[in-house]
Amino acid sequence: MRNLFEHTSISWVFIVAIIGILFEISFRPESLFTLAFAAILIYYGRKKGRSTSAMIFLIIGISIAAIIVISTFFFKFILLCLFIYYLFQYRKKKKSSKTIRVETVEPASDKKAYKKQPFLTNKLFGNQKLMNHIYEWDDINIQTGIGDTIIDLSMTMLPPGESVIMVRGLVGNIQLLVPYDIGFSINHSSLSGSLILFGNKEKLLNQNVICYSDNYHEATRKIKIITSISLGNIEVKYI
Repeated sequence: MRNLFEHTSISWVFIVAIIGILFEISFRPESLFTLAFAAILIYYGRKKGRSTSAMIFLIIGISIAAIIVISTFFFKFILLCLFIYYLFQYRKKKKSSKTIRVETVEPASDKKAYKKQPFLTNKLFGNQKLMNHIYEWDDINIQTGIGDTIIDLSMTMLPPGESVIMVRGLVGNIQLLVPYDIGFSINHSSLSGSLILFGNKEKLLNQNVICYSDNYHEATRKIKIITSISLGNIEVKYI
């Protein structure tokens, strides 16, 4: 309950910070004009896809917007408040921490660890699509910046039991294509966006939602979906 309260409080601080920054910028015509210009560059960069010119416009637009936001007094004030808060939490945790001694054992010489490159990786800009080709299943855990993510689960063989998909991002949409016989659960957190299930659309505003498919508990193969995005939609549909 305490973790939920802290998470909600931080979300509200984030929303208040955005409102305060926009309110301050609205009294500075030159900053307001520059921010509008940056928004145009970002829109143009996203619309043009993966071309070099689009990426340049996107980077320039985000950089300009970031400079304007960082230069505001309200941003610096919120940053100072967060710094003091986390410093207080760190000191409190350090005082209450206890030393635990763990007896270590030398690993056996015949033990080996294997490294594998996943199909999807962290990506700051651009879309990611895992579809139109067969792939070997591995649990997915990625972070994205700006861009859409599409995952087609009909192109792989899920193992018996529960598999996991975890996607965290800033701006963009997430689409998951799920076979009919696969059960799924969704734990989604969003500041602004929509949850789309089988064509039914639900608007979300600073919400965390959890839902299950009808066959989730009985299904032999099931997928646990954990997503978090600031601005964007999540869509799950059967294929």
